[in-house]
Amino acid sequence: MKDKSINRYSVLIVSSSEQFNMLVKKVLPDRRFDVIEVRKSASSARRELLVREYDIVIINAPLSDGMGTDFVMDIVDKHSSGIIFAVPSEIYGNVNDHLIEYGALTISKPLKVDELERMIKLLIAMNDRLRKIQKKLHSLNEKMEELKVISRAKIMLVEKGMTEAEAHEHIIREAMNSGLTKRQVAEEIIDD
Repeated sequence: MKDKSINRYSVLIVSSSEQFNMLVKKVLPDRRFDVIEVRKSASSARRELLVREYDIVIINAPLSDGMGTDFVMDIVDKHSSGIIFAVPSEIYGNVNDHLIEYGALTISKPLKVDELERMIKLLIAMNDRLRKIQKKLHSLNEKMEELKVISRAKIMLVEKGMTEAEAHEHIIREAMNSGLTKRQVAEEIIDD
């Protein structure tokens, strides 16, 4: 089995209940979270989210400045954070039915520790997948940029009298002879 480095995460807990905050911190997997911030209201948490992006946001409703569903919707619209929304059991069904289609996880209070642990593990797994996809996307974007630069260099060489095949071979040969990448050779051709 290959060695897998442990990804580190950030969590924002939005709750005015110290008991809730301590429970959530206790449930967070050891050594997986390097940033754990707590805010007591949605308005304070909104300001925090302007400063820093969080992997997971855990909200304990109701908040001092409202129920919190509008805040959840703001996070869904503006951020890529995974969301756990803890609500009183009396309104759990309605809130869950509304928010599930937006990808926010709803949990009924009083909290069941094992259910909260599963949700956090699910969000960590989803975050890992998202990071892998973003890495692949970044790699594909770099490759596309490289191909654009090489194509521009080939066009310039074709305009100077080479065929496309000759231009392609010229770039490859220059890269091998000079120890540069094809993109670096193409950039030199474009700069000349």
